[in-house]
Amino acid sequence: MRNSIRTVAPLFCVFLCGCGTTDSPLDKGNSAKSGIAYLHSYSKFSFPNRIETFQFVESHEFDRYGKDISVGYNSPLPVAATVYVYPAAKNFSLLPSLPLPNVSDALIDHELEERKLEIARSHPDARLISEEPFELVQENNHFRGKKAVYSLAYRFGFSNPDCLSELYIFLIEPGVMFLANDRQYVEYRITYPIVAQSKATNEIVSFLSMLTWPTK
Repeated sequence: MRNSIRTVAPLFCVFLCGCGTTDSPLDKGNSAKSGIAYLHSYSKFSFPNRIETFQFVESHEFDRYGKDISVGYNSPLPVAATVYVYPAAKNFSLLPSLPLPNVSDALIDHELEERKLEIARSHPDARLISEEPFELVQENNHFRGKKAVYSLAYRFGFSNPDCLSELYIFLIEPGVMFLANDRQYVEYRITYPIVAQSKATNEIVSFLSMLTWPTK
């Protein structure tokens, strides 16, 4: 999987400096009419051009089939948010001591540890502040996952403030609830200056609740 922290910095530079962005799979005419910036056909996730204060910046596909993707948004506060959707493991024998009765929780826990190792490699200065279960609520739907919060140095445009970076990991399970045919992870990385924490928290709550998951 790609590096999930370093992807965010160029996204905010694009927003702040007015650089070019990556074209989404939707053509510009359809995108303008529908208000959708990127449609992930594998998971059925639909990413709008704007979510409250957040503006779509760019999307990336990390494999030839478009299954492993990221979509970036920025808020002027500033808050940089990247959403990743990518396949979960199918061969459980490759994962250490996976308790099958609780396979969803085990997969989330395993992926969280993988992302934490990635953060440690990419940002040696990062310090884990908290880690906890997290429930994302969207109207009548409740999605259980995990949340970790880090403090780290991060560059927003020409400034380099002390920041907080939030990591969220969820799992889409095929079945009655979701439109997807295979297990997929949904990962959020959201970074903002510590001094803006109060306002950023409100923006993040809106962003998480209003980026609608593809349910039946």
